[in-house]
Amino acid sequence: MATGFYLNKFSIYALFTKQKSGKRIRLEYYPGIALENPDKEWDQGKQRTKDKDKKEKLDDIQKYINDIVKEVDPFTLTNETFTDLINEKLTGKKQKQTSFFEYADTFIKNARKEKGHEFANSFRTVLNKLEEYDPSLTFEKIDKKFYREFKVNLEKQGFSKNYIGSMIRDLKRILNRATDDEINTNLTYEKFSVDAEDVFNIYLGEEEIERIYNLEISDNDIITLQKEGKNKEVFISKSNIERQKDALNRAKKLFVIGCWTGLRVENYLSIDPNIQIDIEKGIIHAIANKNGPKLEIPMHRLVRQIIEKDGFPETISQQKLNKQIKILGKLAGLDEIITFPRTEGGKRKEYSLPKYEMITSHTARRSFASNLYLRGVPTQFIRAITGHRTERSFNKYTQAVQKDMLTQKLKDFDVWG
Repeated sequence: MATGFYLNKFSIYALFTKQKSGKRIRLEYYPGIALENPDKEWDQGKQRTKDKDKKEKLDDIQKYINDIVKEVDPFTLTNETFTDLINEKLTGKKQKQTSFFEYADTFIKNARKEKGHEFANSFRTVLNKLEEYDPSLTFEKIDKKFYREFKVNLEKQGFSKNYIGSMIRDLKRILNRATDDEINTNLTYEKFSVDAEDVFNIYLGEEEIERIYNLEISDNDIITLQKEGKNKEVFISKSNIERQKDALNRAKKLFVIGCWTGLRVENYLSIDPNIQIDIEKGIIHAIANKNGPKLEIPMHRLVRQIIEKDGFPETISQQKLNKQIKILGKLAGLDEIITFPRTEGGKRKEYSLPKYEMITSHTARRSFASNLYLRGVPTQFIRAITGHRTERSFNKYTQAVQKDMLTQKLKDFDVWG
């Protein structure tokens, strides 16, 4: 690591160089000091001008450069940011740096247009957390120190390892796009690890799906749900009851369709019955994942019954579906207590919840894969619909049913008395 002062014709400039692990960095700073007669005014050996005031300024600049490279990883700096930091030291005033939040806002707006509201929301979550952590965050400040301290900050708030990992992943996506757009030149983020742990996710057996499908939601069910809510004195009108019954019935049908098509939630919520449903052939035309391939999924009897009786249900948002299907699970009596571990706040903890509270829109797809696996359908056929590319990723997806099968098999051995 070295700092020196040199001449470029009549102008003095500072040069900082450093080499580490095969990488070399070269940063230049021009303080705006010009010499009228370099041969007389410049001391090449001392790398200083003979003018007292100018020499003192160069001494200050060298001191500030030494301070800066102790505070910031120099490999994250550009000539522009290097200049800004030195000028901040010299003037005592904050220099305007690239606005990370302005760029991120634009990124989210574009994501919403290109991929929809649900996709964009995850980026808004990490952006909110970043604004809470450091409202003055710039691209230049996103270094290794920031990464470590931001993760610790999230752990102290009690977030799970996977949730923190998802926020780091989304931050890296924003930075990748900013780098492609030539807005960001700080590449430290490429080494940020996205931590994750296997999470226990439930599936619903065929009998449990039938129980949800066969639910007859009564007025009394809605009244009871209302009274269990935050506002126990709420006036419950007939129209309000009918509206909530209709919402639950739509969610029920859509969820059951998801359970017997194996599609991602965004795909089963956006099925176009006029194009994708062939009731005569008993086929649903769909795609396995975001990029294909195209599939012809055989229509399960429950899916056929839903379509033949009332037509294909009107879609709802994923957020509303997640809320409604927990209610449906509760009404269907899916209250088995599930115990599972999770890392939160940097500590491994154990939780117990009734099964209905763990049902999400994604449970439908897991249930599809798990129930076909239980029926002995070869995994390559199941994967053709779910879109899992490897046996390993599929096994993670169906780990709950595989665990249940092993537990049941263990019970068959005559050792338990």
